[in-house]
Amino acid sequence: MKIRIVSIFFLLAILSLPVNAQQLDNQDVDVSSGSTLSNASLVVRQLNGGPFNINNAGTIESTNGSTIRIDVDTAITNSGLIDADLTTGGQAIQFFENSGSNSVDNSGTIRAESTFTFAPAIKVQSSTVTSIVNSGTGTIQSSGATTVSEGIRVDGVGSLVNLITNAGSITATGSGGARGITVLGASNSINQINNSGTITATGGNGVTNGIVFFGGGGTSVINSGTIQAAATSAAANGIRLKIDLTTLTNSGTITGSTHGVSIAGTLTNLANTGTISGTSGFGISNQGTIVNFTNSQTNLTYNDNIPSNYFISINSTANYGKVTFTSPEGTMNFAIADDSSIEGGTYTAVLTGLEARHLSKSSGVQRVGSNDFGYKLHNSTGSQWDLEIRPLSEDTNCTVNSDGTNCDKRNCVASLVEKGLNAVAGGNFAHMNTYDCDTFGSSGRCFSLGGRHTSISDPRSDVTGLVMVYGKKVSDHIRWGSFVHSNVSYNTPANFLLSNKTPLIGFYAVWNENADHTGLQLKIGNSYQAINATILREQLGLSESARGETVITAKDLIVELRNNIKVSESVTFTPYGASRFSDKYQSGYTETDAQLPLTFNEVFESSWVAIGGIKFKKKTYAGSSVYGTIGIEQDISHNVSTLSPSGVSGITTVDLTKNHNATRAVLAVGYDLKLTHNAILRLKFQYQELPYQDMTEENTYVSYNLLF
Repeated sequence: MKIRIVSIFFLLAILSLPVNAQQLDNQDVDVSSGSTLSNASLVVRQLNGGPFNINNAGTIESTNGSTIRIDVDTAITNSGLIDADLTTGGQAIQFFENSGSNSVDNSGTIRAESTFTFAPAIKVQSSTVTSIVNSGTGTIQSSGATTVSEGIRVDGVGSLVNLITNAGSITATGSGGARGITVLGASNSINQINNSGTITATGGNGVTNGIVFFGGGGTSVINSGTIQAAATSAAANGIRLKIDLTTLTNSGTITGSTHGVSIAGTLTNLANTGTISGTSGFGISNQGTIVNFTNSQTNLTYNDNIPSNYFISINSTANYGKVTFTSPEGTMNFAIADDSSIEGGTYTAVLTGLEARHLSKSSGVQRVGSNDFGYKLHNSTGSQWDLEIRPLSEDTNCTVNSDGTNCDKRNCVASLVEKGLNAVAGGNFAHMNTYDCDTFGSSGRCFSLGGRHTSISDPRSDVTGLVMVYGKKVSDHIRWGSFVHSNVSYNTPANFLLSNKTPLIGFYAVWNENADHTGLQLKIGNSYQAINATILREQLGLSESARGETVITAKDLIVELRNNIKVSESVTFTPYGASRFSDKYQSGYTETDAQLPLTFNEVFESSWVAIGGIKFKKKTYAGSSVYGTIGIEQDISHNVSTLSPSGVSGITTVDLTKNHNATRAVLAVGYDLKLTHNAILRLKFQYQELPYQDMTEENTYVSYNLLF
């Protein structure tokens, strides 16, 4: 009887313990704090049905195998311990061939302890997991495996983990290799890993990685915590990429006893504001491709293929990115990161180990707030490159106005604007000395076909055009005419290109006091011309080159009074005076082909010019003659807009009157050869001083006049 009572009490005592040696299938599981759910293996199996919830605040453990297997939609919340003690293959949590909406939220410990070859704490096999969240108090741990210990492993076919967030600790320790987070297989991926905690892999004689993508791919790894890997007798990398990843952003620490980051695939964007380092190797070892790399680390080491685009991040004049390259391959563009804090000065040793052939682009411009800067790399010594940064306006002002302080004289924009205004002075030549059919046939008509070549000095440009003139004699005292001049070729400086928009066209009317053209003569004429101009702003120092497209137009009205005095039967002297009213206009434009283009305002120029001089004509033989002109042009009034560029901070305006020449000489000679009674060949040459830059113009004009 006593034995029976003792047996009953012993059985009741056993049943009252919070340890449940059993296997739970296809149901919600709730383990409270202080309770333990234990089995040799597969303590919880969610094989069909669902969705299910597993809430553990106590202990769920297996003594010789996997602990939890999930085949259907399940959410796991753990604030206690989920433990797998493994002597054969297995894991603490396994998602197997499961396409449901699965998740893990851990603030406790998920642990796999093994003496077997493999032992992941969490394994996602041919499954989909929405998120794995390991909070600040959470630990995901794998230890003891002889081949590879892994904190989180993603493998199988078509596995996808959308997000892993770690603010706690993910650790893997093994006598072979160790991996904090692993992706295996071409069809498997982790979209995003966000680490603000610690991911640690400590291996022995096997390759070890804090995070490794062996196959598949991913969108981003964002690290503000620590990712570290070490092995006693094998390679160990903080992060290893053998596939493609869109973004790796590091503001924390990534270290490896070999390399900090090892790349064999394509990394599109790498941004480092923290520390990436390797003990026996390099901070970054790149046998693959890095497209865009932004760096502020001051002592980064880098091996092999250089990035396509490198952006230095500058925090201050004493704190900025520096990279030492070893065995560099490829070429890269150099630029400054947009979020940099820039001051003018020289930043030493921003790049070391590169030759000029490695740099496709080594200069540029940068806007910081309301300030614009220019920058350029200089090879200061050996393979060291220093970065020079200065306010962009210093050199840009010289490209706009080379008459400025500390500027070398060059074809600046202001000089090209003045050259353009000079280029539409063709109406002066046309009306004063050339385009006039004044000899007529029996019907009182004249037609002239000719060619004109114009050369402008300093800088030299040459323009060739065709000219047609028609004249009509109304009476012995009145005649009129019109002309069209179209340029067919422009040989201008390389940074100043011209083309026709509207040919030079004009009309004139003449009154003569006498039928033989002696005595007083009054002439009224007008003209209009429009040309397309391309202004190429030169690159100077740290400034940019740029291209501008504009249109220049000119309208002229001329009134001339002359007195043709017949000195003898063969000689005529003609004192003359004229007044010319001129309006010129250049359209405003914004440059292209520049990162920070300038915008130039419209330019208006108006002038009232008095012209005076003397002409002569000497008949030679058989109706032929020579003639010439000596004259002076004097501006009575002249107004021109200020050139006011914008688009770069500190850019200054330009006074276009500074190089204006108000008094200008005109010299011309010509020869008329009478071929037949109704045909004349005319040759004329004119030298003229132009309104801007002490430039001069030489015109040669040849025409064939048909009288009918």
